[in-house]
Amino acid sequence: MGSFVFFAALLGLIAIAFAIATLWQRSRGLAVGLALALPLVAGGVYYLKGQPAALDPANVRAPTTVEEAVAQLQHRLADEPETFENLVVLARSFMATEKFVEARDTYARALKLKPDDLDVPVEYAESLLRTSADHRFPPQAVGLLERAVEKSPQNQRALFFLGMQRFQSDKPAEAAAIWEKLLPLLQPDAAAALRSQIDSARAAAGLANLPQAVAADALVKVEVSIDGVLAGQVRPGDVLFVYARTLEGVGPPLAAKRIVLGRLPQVINLGDADSPMPTAKLSSQPEVVVMARLSRSGDANSASGDIEADPVTVSTKPGSSASVVLNRTVP
Repeated sequence: MGSFVFFAALLGLIAIAFAIATLWQRSRGLAVGLALALPLVAGGVYYLKGQPAALDPANVRAPTTVEEAVAQLQHRLADEPETFENLVVLARSFMATEKFVEARDTYARALKLKPDDLDVPVEYAESLLRTSADHRFPPQAVGLLERAVEKSPQNQRALFFLGMQRFQSDKPAEAAAIWEKLLPLLQPDAAAALRSQIDSARAAAGLANLPQAVAADALVKVEVSIDGVLAGQVRPGDVLFVYARTLEGVGPPLAAKRIVLGRLPQVINLGDADSPMPTAKLSSQPEVVVMARLSRSGDANSASGDIEADPVTVSTKPGSSASVVLNRTVP
């Protein structure tokens, strides 16, 4: 058993390292998924406690890649009893290496051994999503998520995925309501990313944004509007990017938000929780340049047909505000 828990901890740490290395290149929405996924590693580390032999180099040759670790784990499982714990470790390793079909089948075997577990059904539901042809939660996964929330109302991953399923099913008001239950359970960085998704869902349902006063670390309030001449070009599903850079414009943004547009004008709060890089925060600069862009494709890179605003310089003292106007089309 000790060998398996060592591999579980190792796989989890490698998966986190890979995710953090590429996080800032992806949308802010991924931060929520990552923040909710990190507790999975705790399971592997938990089983490591009390198993000092698992760390003995004579017993385990440390793998050098995730794939090698998974292969070693599978080989060792062949010599061990098929227990719930062993199957869960293996399923999580498959998820970490994006072998979703294998993960799905392994989770199913694990749940037959312990159907009343509170966490693994949620992970199984995610594997069902990953293997669905239409990239939606199938009915079986929806049932798993609903039962998980019923049994454990503060199950963060279950709430997140159930809200996602409602949004996929054109039920934005239900999605927003579910995610609002999750919001107070999250750390500030994850909460800031989820808030943007909640506002998008509320806008799609014809509801007002959540009160921005809840964002305690907000430093700059940005009001985004659009020139009347261009207002007719705005389409449902357009994505609004609002970001702040140094006055020199060097490096990644100090803060950024990505929002599926519901209406304009719209007020966006930017703070340190919105920084894609932990070493470069909004509060590190006395002044920043605020910009906004409306994207047709949802891509973070500017493209022809996008609508941009002229940059505006603003102080980062708490309570500062700026107004930007989307007034030109990218050729």
